Amino acid sequence: RQRHLTIPCEMCIRDRECMYVKQSIDILEGLINKDKLPTQAQLGRLYVFALMWSLGALLELYDRKKFEEFLFERGNLDLPRIKGEETIFEYVVSEEGDWEHWNKRVADYNYPKDSVPEYASILVPNVDNVRMDFLIETISKQEKAILLIGEQGTAKTVIIKGFCSKYDRESHAFKSFNFSSASTPLMFQRTIESYVDKRVGSTYGPPGGKKMTVFVDDINMPIINEWGDQITNEITRQMMEQKGFYNLEKPGDFTSIVDIQLMAAMIQPGGGRNDIPQRLKRQFCVFNCTLPSNNSIDKIFSTIGLGYFCAERGFSADVVDLVGKLVPATRKLWQRTKVKMLPTPAKFHYIFNLRDLSRIWQGMLTVTSLVAAKSTSVIISLWKHECFRVIADRFITQEDKDWFEKTIKQIVDEDCGANVASIMQPEPYFVDFLRDAPEATGEEGDDVDLEAPKVYEPIPSYEALAERLTMFQNQYNEYVRGGKMDLVFFKDAMTHLVKISRIVRTPRGNALLVGVGGSGKQSITRLASFIAGYDTFQITLTRSYNAQNLMDDLKLLYRTTGVKGKGVTFLFTDNEIKDEGFLEYMNNVLASGEVSNLFARDEIDEITNDLIAIMKKEYPRRPPTNENLYDYFLSRVRNNLHVCLCFSPVGGKFRSRSLKFPGLISGCTMDWFQRWPKDALIAVSKHFIMNFDIVCTPQSKNEVHIPL
Repeated sequence: RQRHLTIPCEMCIRDRECMYVKQSIDILEGLINKDKLPTQAQLGRLYVFALMWSLGALLELYDRKKFEEFLFERGNLDLPRIKGEETIFEYVVSEEGDWEHWNKRVADYNYPKDSVPEYASILVPNVDNVRMDFLIETISKQEKAILLIGEQGTAKTVIIKGFCSKYDRESHAFKSFNFSSASTPLMFQRTIESYVDKRVGSTYGPPGGKKMTVFVDDINMPIINEWGDQITNEITRQMMEQKGFYNLEKPGDFTSIVDIQLMAAMIQPGGGRNDIPQRLKRQFCVFNCTLPSNNSIDKIFSTIGLGYFCAERGFSADVVDLVGKLVPATRKLWQRTKVKMLPTPAKFHYIFNLRDLSRIWQGMLTVTSLVAAKSTSVIISLWKHECFRVIADRFITQEDKDWFEKTIKQIVDEDCGANVASIMQPEPYFVDFLRDAPEATGEEGDDVDLEAPKVYEPIPSYEALAERLTMFQNQYNEYVRGGKMDLVFFKDAMTHLVKISRIVRTPRGNALLVGVGGSGKQSITRLASFIAGYDTFQITLTRSYNAQNLMDDLKLLYRTTGVKGKGVTFLFTDNEIKDEGFLEYMNNVLASGEVSNLFARDEIDEITNDLIAIMKKEYPRRPPTNENLYDYFLSRVRNNLHVCLCFSPVGGKFRSRSLKFPGLISGCTMDWFQRWPKDALIAVSKHFIMNFDIVCTPQSKNEVHIPL
């Protein structure tokens, strides 16, 4: 014991010593096959594995190495034989009772050559998620609770949702929701009550006699009150510990909840982030999700990138070779940015995680061989464009952007060669609205698409882009009533419109636009939405507008996007936040797409019935069960509803809201509006002065706008 205490390991979350013992017993119990008892040697290896994932479960990678060295020093344990940079955590006990590398359990993911899968549905197996999947299975089959902790972007949510997607929905249902700082005990209780039906007496359970797993994301977010209590998590603990909670309508009556198992995820505490109470923590088996290794990250994105950019889709060997080099280059750029651009009170949103890499590659996959079949220049310029849009658009100073530009050139030079660096455009911008719709001849069939083709391609010049945008503005003024727009398309206005257009055209794309009032956030968003062919929705704020009115508006939006399948841009500004509770709903929309108690049971039945024929057409092999139909409804909502948050950085509200509601940052791509440059101000004043009737010579009129 004394020897163990001298190891300088730091747990990423504090837990009681007895809970490590309990967790090791839970793991051991899940590993032992009661029908075929292991030999003494096999049991010894299973014990070591349970030890690794109880005492070592809360360690970071560098501390796991220290823990491993301590175990090797003991000399009396049957440990796996490791090679090179490997650790014992990369081994598992096989069914035969021998040590086996996790690599042998990682299935290959084959990206289809003849179709393009939905990006959000792609899950490339790697050691980290296969290992965590196994640990979750070991604990959950005993109907015990699991808590995953880790930094943002370590795939906690993806791992749990991926595991639960394998359930047989006829016997095991799955629900998920997010906590935020505005989550209350009442919200939690009402949410759980909406998932269950009465069984007998005061006992409730999931409908149809099923079992249910409920996943609570960001479980540490509820606010801690002045007495140090996190009351929302106390009722969570009560439901887990006492299998129910007290009836709110009949004080004193206890409602028993059966056949519900909880899973949860949270970011590591510290740096202003809460921990959860020890009495709740003891209900869980806790595992730390570390960042994947460099090899794992490269494997994931090379599988996706090289799966899409292949000869079968018409891409040349040079393009395929360049994409292979861009996979590690993207990771290196992301890692250097993480190290250099650290968050500060003024730059609190400088948080970079694996979602950024995912969004970069999602943007890369929108280009087709029509544009970049043989052009390495287009590919490298597209890569630079996507890196700037995802990472650099959140930077608040020109100095940070200059550093990013310099680093990109340096990495391309190192990984792809000086020749490739020389053909990379200095300021590339890609859009999908440059092409005109085909003209109708009258001889087309009923199923012919006469809409303008959406081809993602580089802009030919700023002048051509301004001309195209002016045409769209004229169309907007013609078609949209009461919304006459008179924008001046100077360079900065056009580039912001390109950035917003890219976000709303991306499935599940949401934007966080930050700039002082009057910087054009709303006008540019409306035009970008119109160009994309979407409707724009904004709440009508009145003196009596409250949370129920917001719920009614969300119902309308969900029906429009989920049932009708229409694209909608939901414009939401900080002036419309009458109640901070509004952000709780927006946080849920951005994080998971599911808002608790949004629809009553009869409304859900109506929605799912409307979607049966639509889902059968798109997914003929998927059985039209209520769960499948509701999941399909939510996926259509997330793909078609694009939230654009327009916030001002002035004051401390933006910072405090972002910390209280993490979905506002993690669920959005950010675009930070800088002050308009001098040439922009001159262009605007010139536009309005020239159209204003003044009795003077044209030369005098031209001189007036400069001092303005």
